[in-house]
Amino acid sequence: MFDKLEKHHIGIIVTSEQRVVLEKRGLVFQEDLTQGTHVAFEMDEEIGIYREYIVQEGRVANIKPGFYHFCYNIPNLTTMKNLENFIKDKKLGYPVTKLEKSESDECGWVRFYYLKNHGMIELNLLDGEDEVERE
Repeated sequence: MFDKLEKHHIGIIVTSEQRVVLEKRGLVFQEDLTQGTHVAFEMDEEIGIYREYIVQEGRVANIKPGFYHFCYNIPNLTTMKNLENFIKDKKLGYPVTKLEKSESDECGWVRFYYLKNHGMIELNLLDGEDEVERE
């Protein structure tokens, strides 16, 4: 099922020292109060998706630097609920966060899941802000 979803970004944990190097390259980190960390997005033209650099602080303070997650674009709330039911029904994993508004302009409403044999994933709800706020 996940192979049919559009990937939005690759999440990469970086240390404070690596952040300094990335900033010298011109990347601008913004504070993400939801996650309690700083993030920067950079489009990787070769693979056609963003790289999200996440500073090792806040929610991810104890996560080792390096690859952290894939983020998948979810077109609407109905698709999101169907995917969440699929994960639950097949016992593939469990939610790590509630559905929450991302503070990054590149993302919409996001929810993190831990999937068995995969690790962390992020679901990025593209359309449905009005529906989410009514729930």
